[in-house]
Amino acid sequence: MIAPLLTVVVLVAVWEAAVRLTGVPKFVLPAPSQVARTAVEVAPLLGPHVLTTLTEAVAGLVLGTVAGLVLSILVTASRVTGDAVYPLVVLTQTVPVVVLAPLMILWTGFGLLPKIILVALTVFFPVLVSAVAAMRAVDAEHADMVAGLGGTRLDQFLLVRLPASIPGALAGLRVAATYAVGAAVVAEYLAGQSGLGVFVQRSRKAYAVDQIFVGVVLIALLSGLFFALVAVLTRVATPWQRGKS
Repeated sequence: MIAPLLTVVVLVAVWEAAVRLTGVPKFVLPAPSQVARTAVEVAPLLGPHVLTTLTEAVAGLVLGTVAGLVLSILVTASRVTGDAVYPLVVLTQTVPVVVLAPLMILWTGFGLLPKIILVALTVFFPVLVSAVAAMRAVDAEHADMVAGLGGTRLDQFLLVRLPASIPGALAGLRVAATYAVGAAVVAEYLAGQSGLGVFVQRSRKAYAVDQIFVGVVLIALLSGLFFALVAVLTRVATPWQRGKS
């Protein structure tokens, strides 16, 4: 933990020194000290924007995770469903989610719902792929043992494959968590009335580069917070994995 903090401190110090020594105008590249002062000045305005982005990111992450887990169960439980659905889901990922934004807005309006859906579409695929891979990678001997004891295919799935999918699904969730805030911000760029994406867009139009940096730092902090929370959830939900990490 100390090494990353020291790295950040060194980078910020180099940034500050470079701006002061080269005399770069603050409307091109503000010094970190200027960004900090601006953050204090605009702090009263940031609360509603942060709340909006958090709401979209959390709701989208939950919705996308549930959708990914449910679909992974359907794909793994039935070979027919897997062969019919999984390739189509993979194919849909060739279409950037941002391209779907106009349709989401036309269908659901300009409120929170289209942003939540876009976040969910962004995060569900890593969860789906990770959970499916984990279920399919289960040692066949474990499933055969349940079958040998008289267990049905449902018993094999519930007792072996589903529990085995938890570490993989959480690994996918860690990746998805890093996307959630960014996806919400991008959705706000396209059609938002509040949120950090809107704050950054307004700052860009006002050529307030220091405010843009404030928004970027907040987005990075929120993404890091999401990742840390999922990491804690992983440790709690998979205690048997601690010795391996």
